[in-house]
Amino acid sequence: MGRNWYKGDTHLHTLNSDGVLTKGQLVEACKKKGLDFMIITDHNFNSVEKSYYDGDMLVIQGQEITGEPGHVNIWGEKVPVNPPYALENAADYADILEKCRKTGATISVNHPFCSQCGFHLDLEAYPFDCVEVWNTIQHSDNMKNRDWWVSQLLKGHKIAAVGGSDYHRDYLNVPLLLAMPTTVVHSTGNTQDEILQAMREGRSVVKNHPDSTMMYLTCGDANVGDTVKLSENNKAELKIEDFKFGHTVRIYNNEKVIYENTATKNTPVFLTSVDIEEPGFVRAEITYKFSPLIKKVYKIVESKFLKCYDSVVPDFIWAFTNPIWVEK
Repeated sequence: MGRNWYKGDTHLHTLNSDGVLTKGQLVEACKKKGLDFMIITDHNFNSVEKSYYDGDMLVIQGQEITGEPGHVNIWGEKVPVNPPYALENAADYADILEKCRKTGATISVNHPFCSQCGFHLDLEAYPFDCVEVWNTIQHSDNMKNRDWWVSQLLKGHKIAAVGGSDYHRDYLNVPLLLAMPTTVVHSTGNTQDEILQAMREGRSVVKNHPDSTMMYLTCGDANVGDTVKLSENNKAELKIEDFKFGHTVRIYNNEKVIYENTATKNTPVFLTSVDIEEPGFVRAEITYKFSPLIKKVYKIVESKFLKCYDSVVPDFIWAFTNPIWVEK
């Protein structure tokens, strides 16, 4: 079955909740960013009654279920309950999410370890399809999201990772936040059902913005989201487009780094392959470091605007893949 790559933003707000753009303005802004699809997820409100196309842009129906215990995106189907919702405790969330699942909706937990509005219930108690590992511009809380996601992979839980800009508005009239990050989906087509199915299956790469570095991780004919047998194919191949000076790529086989390389120059196309050592999964990510001075400035920015209070700014992710699963 043929597949192509489609760029999208999975987490967007209009003035129907706490954004500043109308739905039409937001669609036009996403078109200018070069996206193929977008999901409007206003807080506790259906801004999109049914998914539709505006020209070539696929606008997917969504809603962000929002309560003090946590935020959850519902994609592809309406939340079958009219607000205001009871969202006070674990039972409330279990009830509304089960109703959403019965309608066929795709369910993604948002920014679970956000310092301002994380998910304060038992993450493993809910059958989430996806987890928003990367929320808005890169910051320290996202690394905690990444670490939890990896811990689930190591347990054999096939929860797919996505990224979403959580876009509300530009700041200082600089349009930097929209589609940062971008989720690039390997799908059989650009329809709602095809895009959401591919995301649930982990057929995606998350990268900094629509035109930034892209990674293609394969094992023979298998791509991210697929399963291979180690006895039949023990080689992982990685192609990087626009591998930037100073950025470091790592390929993981479960928790173990089986390949690592830091770019000594800007490289338009970088190719490598490595032997897979054991069953489980392989995945790849690219990270970058700030200089000591920039780290100090960034720490101030994180504390002021994102309420992240970690003492150390970590290496941040520039792009990462979902895993290829490896059986014996």
